[in-house]
Amino acid sequence: MDERRRKLFMAVAVPLRASPQAAPQGSLVAAYAIDDTLAHQIKQATTTDVVFFALDTLNRPYIVGSTLPREAVEPALVADTAAMVALGRDSAGTELAADMDGEHLIGLASPIRSAGGDAFGGFVAFRSHDRELGAFRALQHTIGFALALGLLLALASSYVLARQIAGPIRRLALATRRVQDGDYSVEIGVPAGDEIGMLAQAFQSLVADLKEKAKLVEYLMSASGAAPTESLRVGRPSPAPAGDVLRPGTLFANRYEVKDLLGMGGMGVVYRAFDRELQEAVAIKTLRPEALAGDGVALERFKQEIRLARKIAHRNVVRTHDLGEVNGMYYLTMEYVEGTSLKQLIGTRGPLPVPVTLTIGKQLCRALEVAHEQGVIHRDIKPQNIVVEPSGVLKVMDFGIARLANRSKDEGLTREGMSIGTPDYMSPEQLSGMELDARSDLYSAGVVLFECLTRRLPFEAATTYALIAKQLEGAPRDPRTLNPDVPEALGQVILKAMAKEPADRFQTAAQMHDALAAIG
Repeated sequence: MDERRRKLFMAVAVPLRASPQAAPQGSLVAAYAIDDTLAHQIKQATTTDVVFFALDTLNRPYIVGSTLPREAVEPALVADTAAMVALGRDSAGTELAADMDGEHLIGLASPIRSAGGDAFGGFVAFRSHDRELGAFRALQHTIGFALALGLLLALASSYVLARQIAGPIRRLALATRRVQDGDYSVEIGVPAGDEIGMLAQAFQSLVADLKEKAKLVEYLMSASGAAPTESLRVGRPSPAPAGDVLRPGTLFANRYEVKDLLGMGGMGVVYRAFDRELQEAVAIKTLRPEALAGDGVALERFKQEIRLARKIAHRNVVRTHDLGEVNGMYYLTMEYVEGTSLKQLIGTRGPLPVPVTLTIGKQLCRALEVAHEQGVIHRDIKPQNIVVEPSGVLKVMDFGIARLANRSKDEGLTREGMSIGTPDYMSPEQLSGMELDARSDLYSAGVVLFECLTRRLPFEAATTYALIAKQLEGAPRDPRTLNPDVPEALGQVILKAMAKEPADRFQTAAQMHDALAAIG
């Protein structure tokens, strides 16, 4: 061995004294060799390759202990002279690198110093660069695999979701085409709970309405075998009127050309006219001049009619346009409805079929529901005020005696004790002159359905007073006693609507509609 090379030892010296205060008489030195054995012990504890080296007299490193082959590591130590020079003055350590058997090693060298601070050698802790990056690469691969798997799952989920959405939409589109062709037997099997399910339910409800209207139109057409527009019409041209009644051909209010007299009532006269400005047919209701006599209550009621009626916008309610006055004569313009009144239909056809009656009842409830939401009570629901258009749409007319449910704003226009309406269809509380709410209209709706099914009224008497007494004291007849084809459920709905006490009836038009819808 080269004599310039030395071995390295770790040593600890302890002075020998007779007593703690006595002068040292010698020392005890314990030394441990720094060699391959120590290097392997450290590797077992840390899984890190360790190389111990000493410096010769020329400050060149030589290995004294190593877990790696000396011939592979020592050239790297000798070659990196800059690192060895920096080792003596760098207390933080110096980076080294070595290649062994195709594996790149990285290490950190630290000096081994004497008690006086002189560097006699050092040690290098080596770790494989590839093994150190192995965990990172494994994590990198795992993340890449997870991203790819996530992308595949997202694509699969998107595909499944797209089919779940596109499938029902495709069925809805096909069903729409069938409905356009007049086939109302379509069924949309879409689960409820999401937006598509809600859309399917709404579409199915719309189809049910169209189906009901189609049945009603078919029934109306079968009345005479002619087309609806030829046979069904509200009002007929009246004989030459006399007095203050406007004659056909009269230009009214310098705008409306009177065509026909449609009807005459207690409040005024109704005409069919042509609006020259809007180029469309309208209905005009004029207030009788004698109705304005007295304290002006009739005029105020007529003005109230337009204020209330204009709040209601629904396909089952006749639209009210405007209120005007010509030479002291007040008039109301309304939507002109071409169809047949329910009273005429019952009179010419007799008892109506149950499906037709259900369709009429549900549309009547929708009209009342929207009116009641505006705080409007009709107060005169009867077949004469209900018109069925050739298209199968039912319309409620004549809100002329309606008023707000809250009477505080129009006190005196319809006072307690003043009954307005048709006694055959009036609720007990209306006959008694009591304050009314929406349930009074539901009572009248029940009477209308009773008449549709039986062509009779639930209460009949020779005089008005006897009729009122029966309505106030007696129980209505079950429609099934007059028409055995009436389902029990429908009979129960009608009897509940005509309950004596408002609390025992349906509380809203929507409730009554749902009860009818549950039947068919």
